[in-house]
Parts: sequence; structure tokens; C-alpha cells
Amino acid sequence: MLGGKVPIPTKWHSLCPRLHSEAGCCKIFEAIFEKHGDIADKCVIKTKSLRSPILEAVCEVDKWIQVNDVIDKLEDTENRLSDIKAVNIDVSWLQTRLEAIHKRKEVSEEYNLLMEMKANTLSTKKVAQMCLRKRRAELADAQEQSKRAKRCVDVLHLVGANLIDHLFKSEGKMKSWVKDAVV
Repeated sequence: MLGGKVPIPTKWHSLCPRLHSEAGCCKIFEAIFEKHGDIADKCVIKTKSLRSPILEAVCEVDKWIQVNDVIDKLEDTENRLSDIKAVNIDVSWLQTRLEAIHKRKEVSEEYNLLMEMKANTLSTKKVAQMCLRKRRAELADAQEQSKRAKRCVDVLHLVGANLIDHLFKSEGKMKSWVKDAVV
């Protein structure tokens, strides 16, 4: 092992002799080939040493997806997969996993948006409830003032009716006094 780098296992060494990476990438590379076969079989790049960086990129994308570190690198990951597919390396299995991540991201974004809307709705509801309580208090105060004003009007109506009654009586007395004084 040189500087933390290890060659790929002998079984796959013939496919990509210059693929050196950290031990983790080597294990990922071997697992990919065990599970999916020779993904570089139809690669248009026949020079094995030129395929190494591309296969390392496959390992890197697979590692990102495995550790769920792809969300922040989604565009870069899609670009890498596009470039890798362009040279006829089979990454359909990675594409399927990436699509699942896309869907999960969309659901997560929708959930976050709904949670934000819920928080905004609750905040707005609190403000509306405070406003409603204030308006109800103002209405109750206005109704009380209206009752007082109506009582005042009723009292003034009675006072006015009583005054008119007294005016008629007083006028009647004046006429009778003037009549008695003239006779």
C-alpha cells in the first residue's frame, strides 16, 4: 500500500489496471463489479488507463449515494452520470437510485413547504384571534355605550314629554289667569 492507495483486487485489475484509490473506493469498485458485472464492457474508451478516472467517478458517485451525501451535489452527480453514460459505461442502477433520491428530495421539499405554511398559518391564526378578541371587546364596549345612549335618549324623551305636558298645563293656567284678570 503506497500513501493510503491500494490497487484494485487482482480479479478486476485487468479491467482497470491504474485504478488506485483509497481502500474504500477499491471495495466499492469490487462490490459494483460483483453486483452489476463489467459495467465498462461497452465503454467506447478502450484504453484501460483512460477508463480509470471514469470508473473512479462511478465509485465516488456510488459512495455519495450510499452515505446520502448526494443531495447537495445533485447537479454535479447528474452531470457526472451523464458524462459516464456518454462513454457507454452502464450506470443505469445508479440512475435508478438517483431518481429515488430526486423523489425523496421533492417529497422533503414539499413537506418542508407544508411545514412552513403550517407555521405561517398558525402565526396568522394567532394574530387573527387576537384581532377578533380586540374587535369583540370593542363591540361589547360599543354595545354598552349604545345601551347608555339609548337610556339617555329614553330619559330625554320622557323629560321632553313631561316638559310638553307641563307646558300645556302652564299654558292652561296662564290662559285661565289672563281670563280671570280680564273679567
